[in-house]
Amino acid sequence: MPHTWVDGAAADVVPADDRGLHYADGAFETLHCNAGMLACPDLHEARLALALERLEFDGPQALARQCFEEMKKLLAEVAHSGVVRCTVTRGSGPRGYEPSAATVPRRIIAAQGFPVIADRPLHCGVAQVRWAHQPQLAGLKLLTRTEQVLAAGEARQKGWDDSLMQDHRGHVVSSSRANLFIFQNGRFFTPNLEVCGIAGTRRQLLLDHVLPRLGYRCSTQDLTLADVLKADVVMLTNTLIGVASIGSIADRVLDRKAAAQLLTPLRAALSECVSERSPS
Repeated sequence: MPHTWVDGAAADVVPADDRGLHYADGAFETLHCNAGMLACPDLHEARLALALERLEFDGPQALARQCFEEMKKLLAEVAHSGVVRCTVTRGSGPRGYEPSAATVPRRIIAAQGFPVIADRPLHCGVAQVRWAHQPQLAGLKLLTRTEQVLAAGEARQKGWDDSLMQDHRGHVVSSSRANLFIFQNGRFFTPNLEVCGIAGTRRQLLLDHVLPRLGYRCSTQDLTLADVLKADVVMLTNTLIGVASIGSIADRVLDRKAAAQLLTPLRAALSECVSERSPS
């Protein structure tokens, strides 16, 4: 059952002068929730706080903490299981780009059921739209997601499951909705996100915990499309899909047997790691 709250009260509308609507002035996080309990809340709260800090919100850590404490309380009351999005906007304000000192941040929580996700290798294409470089905002989940919207729309139009996205230099950064890992010659590689892209929480768990536990090394570096196409295995990861393999990219068919052999232990180890980072 869907639930929505605005500033802690049940509601499904926001004022027309909200700066999130006018200027995408805000940030958000998307989380798993099981019977009112959030998965990996500390990782998501830390990323939200960093985004609010980069956007120069007042008291970003305290605001992120308030949002998550409020979210935990509301979700526990309805024992929600599914997906939750927490959005923080600058709040209502006068027109013009310059934020007013009088604005009060607005907190929007939207809880929905789990999406249906096909458990099969994905068919991907390569998006025409490319990531713009903005090092100051790289890695964060800000409200401005125009490039990903266009890439996801292209995937839908062309019958792909997802689109791989490059930056203007031709380096693969991600898909339209997930972080990317490749496996080549017994080693993992994932794109460098210092100038663009989103640093996902599941990507962080894979880098810091899951892959080391399984005995794999992983390098973070620039990856060209040629690097990705010659990989033994290509995988995507985000909060909703966990880890999924790519079966083909345009006309390039990847080794599904090799992907399946990697996917099983990776999924189990990631699930265990998420459980460890989630309150019970």
